[in-house]
Amino acid sequence: MLTPSLTLTPETARHLTLLRTLGEPELSQYSRWQWLAWDASSRYLLSVQKQGGTPLRWWDLHSEAATPLFAHSVSRCRAAWFLPGSQRLLSVTVRGTLQTWSVTDGKLLSSVETGGSVSSACLSSDGTRLLLTAGQGRVMLWDLERSWLVWRLEDPAFHYGCALSADGRFAAVGAAEEQVGAATRASVRLWDARTGKSVASRTLDSHLIWNVAFTPSGQGLVASNTGGELLFLGLPGLETVRVIGAPASGAMQMEFIPGGSLLAASADTSAFVVIDVHAGQRVFAYSDLDDMQGSTANFSPDGRFVCWGMDDGKVGIWGAKPRPGAAWDVGD
Repeated sequence: MLTPSLTLTPETARHLTLLRTLGEPELSQYSRWQWLAWDASSRYLLSVQKQGGTPLRWWDLHSEAATPLFAHSVSRCRAAWFLPGSQRLLSVTVRGTLQTWSVTDGKLLSSVETGGSVSSACLSSDGTRLLLTAGQGRVMLWDLERSWLVWRLEDPAFHYGCALSADGRFAAVGAAEEQVGAATRASVRLWDARTGKSVASRTLDSHLIWNVAFTPSGQGLVASNTGGELLFLGLPGLETVRVIGAPASGAMQMEFIPGGSLLAASADTSAFVVIDVHAGQRVFAYSDLDDMQGSTANFSPDGRFVCWGMDDGKVGIWGAKPRPGAAWDVGD
């Protein structure tokens, strides 16, 4: 079971502490990156390890055990999510294979080939559509209910992280456009998620955009560049609204807490930070100082925890313990 935690706000997040670790230590000779995701009830947590260890694992946080509920050796697994309103999870591989698994008994339920390689992916908030991108410019929207391709396009840029807006209107990707010589220039692409029609494209003053994330309000998009900045862009024109600092050389991944008051951002330098979005300032930062490792940082849907993958293959869960008598405990 998880130690109780206060709802995370810009004030309580200053008091984040490591509450629990999941998994057993795993030594690896390779660089390690973990993709993490919660289910909608904040009961289950999964990890995809891209190098080293078992590629796909998930835990029932109502159990006291640190060992995974189930673990599978899914070859070249890229990402995974718990599907809303079901006891299933979805995994996607680099080769574009989509597989669904039973959360409670670990059985493989289905397997579908999309016909294209995958470098980044994003599941829609209702769990019905999947945005898939390839590094060399292919973008696809896949309908999970019908197992068919909604649209596909070829874009002349190198693609990195992608995102779907919660209202289903937009799809976006961070990119790098080739310039004369070996140089690249950062770019953000925005499409109509229903049709694949281009809505906007903007080049920016850096080498590339690592990742993008839509704000919970649906009114903006955040892009992380190689200059260590988080660019808040307006929709649909992608005009710059504000700029705040990102961790290290750039945020490889970003996620808003439900409600949007906090942003978790993780770098490729074994660190993650939690940012007060309104103030544009960090309220918490953590690093295990292992440059061979990185992870996504993800808020639980109930807004009480944040998880991050650690250098030994374990997963850490942080929260803000209630402290009797403290002013910021009142009402929680």
